[in-house]
Amino acid sequence: MLRKEMYRGYFTMDNLRRKDDEENKTTDLDVSHPFALSKFNPAKRLFFSTGVTHVEKELQQVLYNLNEIVSDMSEFTALLKNYPPLYHQPYSMHLIIDKCMFGRQMELDRIMNFLMLVDPTSTKHVGVLPIVGPAEVGKSTLVAHVCNDERVRNNFTRIVLITQYDLKDKGLTTLEDGGVIYYQQNSLNENERTLSIIEFSEDIDKAAWNCYLASATCHSNVVKVIITSRSNKIINFGTTQALVLNLLPPEAYWYFFKVLTFGSADPKDQPKLESMAMEMSRCTNRSFVGANFVSCLLRDHLNGQYGRMVRASLRDLNRARISSCAPAIINEKNPKYARRIATNEYFAIYPCAKGFAADDMITRTTLFDLVYGTVKCEGKFEVLALKLRIPPYKNYMYTCEMVKSIPTKMKAASES
Repeated sequence: MLRKEMYRGYFTMDNLRRKDDEENKTTDLDVSHPFALSKFNPAKRLFFSTGVTHVEKELQQVLYNLNEIVSDMSEFTALLKNYPPLYHQPYSMHLIIDKCMFGRQMELDRIMNFLMLVDPTSTKHVGVLPIVGPAEVGKSTLVAHVCNDERVRNNFTRIVLITQYDLKDKGLTTLEDGGVIYYQQNSLNENERTLSIIEFSEDIDKAAWNCYLASATCHSNVVKVIITSRSNKIINFGTTQALVLNLLPPEAYWYFFKVLTFGSADPKDQPKLESMAMEMSRCTNRSFVGANFVSCLLRDHLNGQYGRMVRASLRDLNRARISSCAPAIINEKNPKYARRIATNEYFAIYPCAKGFAADDMITRTTLFDLVYGTVKCEGKFEVLALKLRIPPYKNYMYTCEMVKSIPTKMKAASES
């Protein structure tokens, strides 16, 4: 609750500075007009007082909520002294925010409670936890952090990653058939306990799932299963209430985006760039991948001129209904188109056959080089869109193709 109100407070103050910056621009333009309304004019004064009143209400609400929370904080602090600390969040948040999971502590605790619950040995019950959420909401990242937790590795002798391809096309019915061993204890243990992580696409193969679950029930080693998907259909597969991952609230997402972008630099020193960054954060659909991609572009050159160039390219993509940071929605029949800033050439974006490539398989050419650089490219080629620095350390790859022209509808949208 404290974090939520902290994010809301930062968002309100930053949004206020952004609006002030926009109003100052408008005022500067009005000065040159002989009939411009002065700030002392009643009509304009009414406009300004209305805006300030709205912001004051937002600030008052934030302060009220914080006061309500901290009113009994002394008793709460005394209670906390009887419990061990969970983790420490340093003041220099920019040092760790791009290397840790953000905003999912409650969800992490929910999964840990499910995994640590020990079922009676007399039953052959297999616990199944469904995790549902849209693309790039952080399902794989959340599960990867769970699998890396020391408590989980002490509780399970083996963790196996299984995809829908393993279930359907490979005919995987038991753990001996395949899958990827994510973790396995070195020492032999008579009481083997296996955790299976299964990733489903939107196309749920219920028959393959039922076949695997029946086998897992008979297989005494399989005690827990976590399934992830974008489809709500997997909710019915669970033996416990499903965990639904939603997008971060705008206030929390802006805090994440701002810290990721500016790092140790003070955004107040560059109000115009901060205003542009807030606008750009709204172009990423609150995607973690989008925030990492755009912030990587901005933080290497924290200046207004470069920020305007990045903002212009994002506006161009959004006008043409293109998502520059959502590989999951791109398919062979529906490629996305983007424009190279330096050469004004267009290229199509397709899903890469490698998907999330390993470090030794990624190309040196990045999407940044393609959009903002002058690297020479012909025909079809692969680019690295983003390299995550937190588990599961995915390398987002695209297949791109230079095109002489784009569909008329796309071109009209991008030029409007």
